[in-house]
Amino acid sequence: MAQNDMAFVVGIERYPTFGGNASNAARDLKGPVNDVHAFVDWLKASDGGDIPPGNIFTVTSSDFPTGNRVGPILQDLINKLETLKTAAKAPPRKRRLYIYTSGHGFGRRRLEGGLYLADAAPNNLSNLFVTEYFHWFLNAAHFDECILFSDACMDQGRLASPTQPHWRREIAAGRNTRAFGAYAARFAGRAVEGLMPNGQVHGAFSYALRMGLSGAAAIVDQHGHRTVTSDSLRDYLIATMQKLMTEAERQDTRISTDPDFGPFETVTLVENAPAFVRDITILLPNAQANTTLTLLDAALAPVRQAVAANGSATLHLSPGLYTLTDVNGWEGPFEFTGVEKEIDLR
Repeated sequence: MAQNDMAFVVGIERYPTFGGNASNAARDLKGPVNDVHAFVDWLKASDGGDIPPGNIFTVTSSDFPTGNRVGPILQDLINKLETLKTAAKAPPRKRRLYIYTSGHGFGRRRLEGGLYLADAAPNNLSNLFVTEYFHWFLNAAHFDECILFSDACMDQGRLASPTQPHWRREIAAGRNTRAFGAYAARFAGRAVEGLMPNGQVHGAFSYALRMGLSGAAAIVDQHGHRTVTSDSLRDYLIATMQKLMTEAERQDTRISTDPDFGPFETVTLVENAPAFVRDITILLPNAQANTTLTLLDAALAPVRQAVAANGSATLHLSPGLYTLTDVNGWEGPFEFTGVEKEIDLR
């Protein structure tokens, strides 16, 4: 178990005054609490983050039921951060910190983003400037590694004044803390949520992130050892996130179809990633509708035979690049990320 890893996890989906004081002023989301539950499940999993539950500091809208006071607000998050900081500074030295946030957000510039809080309103844009807190922990170097995942918009629609960390700066000179950050949207772009293949609403970024960390982003060495690294996760998120959006969202220039990354250092996120295989149906041209095909991997090495019937073939695959071929020289290349149900080669 990763006894010396810790996590700060926030999901805000209820924003009763975000649009103003009108009765319909709420700008609620549907995905952040689901996102948090999914990420925390991975953090606790023995084949995932493997973090003791007591090292995971979580705040969500579910902690503040409807009818009670609005939350979480800034003080709620500061209280949790204070507890985290105290635990982080206690011996032994800590290995890794995860910071994960999901909710409405904004960007000050590229790779500098904040999370709006539950009491945000047009005349009170309360926020947690997530990037600055991340860099506070990075500079203080209480951890060997700092990992940031931010599922929020990065646009400047409201021009919030970022809330800076409330602590005195700590800088540990000479400490080499590795860092990796991933944002759901590039600067000035919006993130999206929607109904995902598991039947729940999630952020497209968060759903792809959970899939990647759960093994879909794994690279396999010559000995069959599966690892998820910052490099492989980046490539997976770029390939997968937009596939979880609607066509209208992909065409909307306000929406960021690609995530953004930084700081970016090579970090092994999952040492022994679980096998990740899913069924995928390949729709085929008429000439290949009822025949035996050969499946090739990314190196064009044969993997197995695939029998097509009635215009399709169902395969059991790990994510990757593949090509289907027949004896007549037809080739059908495709990429499988694990989120597709069908791939059309017609």
